[in-house]
This record gives sequence, C-alpha cells and structure tokens, in this order.
Amino acid sequence: MTSFTIAPEDLEINTKGDSLATYEFGSGVAKHHFCRKCGIYVFHQTMREPGRYRVNVGCIEEINSLQLPVETFNGANI
Repeated sequence: MTSFTIAPEDLEINTKGDSLATYEFGSGVAKHHFCRKCGIYVFHQTMREPGRYRVNVGCIEEINSLQLPVETFNGANI
C-alpha cells in the first residue's frame, strides 16, 4: 500500500456550515475529521507525523476514486 502525507499549506478545505466534525483518540495527537451529515472520513492529522495530514482520496474534487487502479474496500458488504 502506498501512503503519503500532506502539509497543511497544501490542503484546502471547503465545507458548508458546520458539516466538518473532529474526533480525537486518547492522546489527542491524531485528529480525525469527518462529515457530520453523512459520517464519511475526510482527513486526519497523523499521530506519527503531527502537523501532517492523510486525506480520503474520494473527497478530493478533481479525482474520481472509482477510476483509480487500486483495490477498494467495501465495508458494507464484507
């Protein structure tokens, strides 16, 4: 699996109203951001690299994640 992180200055977040919510696990280092309306995971601040982010590719406007040559996980049908 290929993984990468994004610097905050390279991340542009467009939301409507208060649709973005944050969940923090015990240590409070990693911050997981999700949509209050549908619950989808959008992005999170990493624990291993505080100040850097990992993003759900399906939430990037310019990318059609269904056309990417990667294996997807369908949690609804396991």
